[in-house]
Amino acid sequence: MPQQSDEIIQPWIARYADPRGVIVETIGVDVTNNRVLFRRPGYPYVCVQPRNLWGQKFRRVSDER
Repeated sequence: MPQQSDEIIQPWIARYADPRGVIVETIGVDVTNNRVLFRRPGYPYVCVQPRNLWGQKFRRVSDER
């Protein structure tokens, strides 16, 4: 994952469900820009969501598969 010079990424691996129920996996938190970085299944790019909206839109799911 390319990192811009104005980002400080703290690793954070967890599974969440998006508003449509799709399971995504977090990669980390950009503490500089206050956003969560995550990956969607089948999508090759890193997605981002502002931290202040993350808890409203995503819910944690069990790590058991």
